[in-house]
Amino acid sequence: MRRALDYSRLPPPGVPLAFLLAAPWFGVAAGGVVAWHGAAVFVSRWNAPALAAVHLVTLGFLTMTMAGSLLQMVPAVAGLPLRGTSRFAVWGCPLLGAGAALLAAAFLSGHALLFALAGSVLLAAFGALLACLLPSLWQRARAAAATAHIAGGMRAAVAALLACVVAGLLLASWLAGGPAVPVLQLVDTHAALGLAGWVVPLVMAASFQVIPMFQATDPFPPLAARVLVPLVLLALAGWIAGRWLDAPWRTVPALAGAALVTAYAGLAATLLLRRKRSRTAAGTQYWLLSLVALAGAAWLFAWPGGASDALVGVCFLMGCAMSVVNGMLYRIVPFLVWHQVRAGLPPDVAAPKFAELIAPGRLRTQCRWHAAAVALALGACVVPSLASGAGLLLALSCLRLALDLAAPVVRHRHRLTR
Repeated sequence: MRRALDYSRLPPPGVPLAFLLAAPWFGVAAGGVVAWHGAAVFVSRWNAPALAAVHLVTLGFLTMTMAGSLLQMVPAVAGLPLRGTSRFAVWGCPLLGAGAALLAAAFLSGHALLFALAGSVLLAAFGALLACLLPSLWQRARAAAATAHIAGGMRAAVAALLACVVAGLLLASWLAGGPAVPVLQLVDTHAALGLAGWVVPLVMAASFQVIPMFQATDPFPPLAARVLVPLVLLALAGWIAGRWLDAPWRTVPALAGAALVTAYAGLAATLLLRRKRSRTAAGTQYWLLSLVALAGAAWLFAWPGGASDALVGVCFLMGCAMSVVNGMLYRIVPFLVWHQVRAGLPPDVAAPKFAELIAPGRLRTQCRWHAAAVALALGACVVPSLASGAGLLLALSCLRLALDLAAPVVRHRHRLTR
């Protein structure tokens, strides 16, 4: 059974839209870094251009989008009213954007002062966001029974984000000349919490609602929706413990996690491919690309003696995370515009059709550009000379995304500001 959204608790549209419209520009910046520095990005994850590009994607593109989406999903999907939206979340967008840009500049320049400044700004950014999200997700009001698993997945993802931020700030402090830290273990923990703890559970929890809703599929089986996210997080905790103990058995939770996300990907893909609506419907290609890349990245990472860090990173960040975010942005932004415009029109005036805000053909075109960038970046992991072309394609696909999202907002801006 699909659950209707609670539109009465949505925040003002400008709050999430600020995050969602800013996010693609960080993808443009990341593509520009890859295009300029070329093969250096794919040689080692420790290279400065690689670290700059990765954080532009993770902080600027992914976290910006996911934070903006949470500000919508917590009240509309989980049924939990937001606390302190206007006081805290409004500051999160400019601070997070500035922090991501400063951190990328710090990696590229190596200046300790920039690391200190970036850490301070990011501390303020996440403080503002978490001051809104934590009280909202852990308030006394309970989510409806039908969405308790979704709210639980959101809580787990935000808790992992908090731990990831703490680890990242410790590393930034060390890079700024602060006290020594166990760098290798902390870096791996920071990456694991950010990707497998923040991105994966939040995407999974959101997909239990948005795939049936936007892709017109059957609902996920209730048991799978309840247990998949907790089991993935349990496998993540086992791997992190094994990493700190430097124990060879950490391969076991890694393989278990790969099996779990593969089960999720297979289930979601089956729902998408078996639905009545055409398999070529707008947005489906993003989901299918993301699901294939998610399973591929998990096995590349988990398999003993597996693939290079660059191949795992490209497969997960570009192939999985950026693909699903691209598709969701093409649905969420026009929905926000459409809902606000419809609410402000007299009863006898028809609202614009949802498909008129961003034509489905534009989604398909941008998806092809993005898929080409993913394919070229995967090739660059083997043939580094392809790196600059992959970066250029990524920048162009994100630029197209940014312009597509901005068009309906600009066209209806007089109604969005009311």
